[in-house]
Order: sequence, then C-alpha cells, then structure tokens
Amino acid sequence: MSTSITIRNLDEQVKQRLRVIAAQHGKSMEAEARDILTRAAFRTKSNSKSAKPITEDIRSSVRGIWKGRFTTDEYMEFVRGD
Repeated sequence: MSTSITIRNLDEQVKQRLRVIAAQHGKSMEAEARDILTRAAFRTKSNSKSAKPITEDIRSSVRGIWKGRFTTDEYMEFVRGD
C-alpha cells in the first residue's frame, strides 16, 4: 500500500539538512524522510533495559500513578455505598 503525505511550511534549514543527510546516505530526500519517519514511528527508549515501545513505558507510568488507589469497581461501590 502506498501513501503520500505533504509537509507544508518546512523550515528551509531543515530541508537543506535533510538534503545533506540524504546525500551522505546515498539516498533521495524522499527515501531519507521515509526512513526517518519509519524509525521515529517504531522508536524505543535507548536507555530502556528492554526494547519495549515507548507506549508501554507510558502505560507503566500511568499504572504507577494509580497504584494503591481505587479500581473502577471499588470506586463505584464506594460512590453507591455498597
């Protein structure tokens, strides 16, 4: 499946830097941008001991925030006075 995107208002310095990086890698600007976007979409934290996606770290942080608090069912029982 092929998808096209247009990036408007890209800073000229970013465009020039992308051109240089692409040339260093022997690629077109389009191919370099595609590789950068692909890597960014699947990036993991470099300092993580495991290769968990960033979303897993976010979930873990949110779970930590709620640790020791009511579950949804417990909260509903509390509110209803069950």
